[in-house]
Amino acid sequence: MASIRIEGFEKLNKVAMTKAINLNTPLNLKESKCITDKLLKEEAVNIELNETFDVINLLKSLQSANANVTFKK
Repeated sequence: MASIRIEGFEKLNKVAMTKAINLNTPLNLKESKCITDKLLKEEAVNIELNETFDVINLLKSLQSANANVTFKK
């Protein structure tokens, strides 16, 4: 399954990252914030993608939030 990896958080807009995940996935706001918090704690996070995600807008929104995103198949 495809996934994205977000690494580092220098100049990251945490609110924009949480909103990007919340708006482009079926995850609720609390779950989206947990992913952002995990990134801050562990300096990297993987998100498994599925057909319910708006992947293109998710990637664009994460890049706008200054997230360092890598797409993996």
